[in-house]
This record gives sequence, C-alpha cells and structure tokens, in this order.
Amino acid sequence: AFRMYDLDGDDKISKDELLSVLHMMVGANISEEQLGSIADRTISEADTDGDNQISFEEFVQAMERVDVEQKMSIRFLH
Repeated sequence: AFRMYDLDGDDKISKDELLSVLHMMVGANISEEQLGSIADRTISEADTDGDNQISFEEFVQAMERVDVEQKMSIRFLH
C-alpha cells in the first residue's frame, strides 16, 4: 500500500503525493480545501520525526494504530 502513495519512489510520502492519491480516490466529490485539510491531518498524525513527510516506518506505525482502533471499535459494537 505504501508504494501506491509514494509516487516518486523516494521512500517518503509528501503532501503533494498524498493529495494526488486523494484526488484519484475521491475525484471531485470533495473541495480542494477539504482535501488539503485531510492531507495535513494525515501527515501530522503519522509524521513522528517532523520532516513533513511520511516514511515507510511511520506509515506502518500509523496503519497499526488504525488497525487497533478499528478492532477496539468493533469489540465495542458487539
């Protein structure tokens, strides 16, 4: 999944790359401002070293957090 976002192959996901993928995923259903906000929030939540990009390690950690949160919410619903 990381490679899908890392469009230039530099092993980092930049805001521009994230925006490009978001555009492909949601198209014109969301405004530029909303997409920018989603990209900013995603990077700020995943970027642990403060370089304003998401490395593979940061991506894995973010996905693990999402997985735990989903499992917890599923347990709560049952």
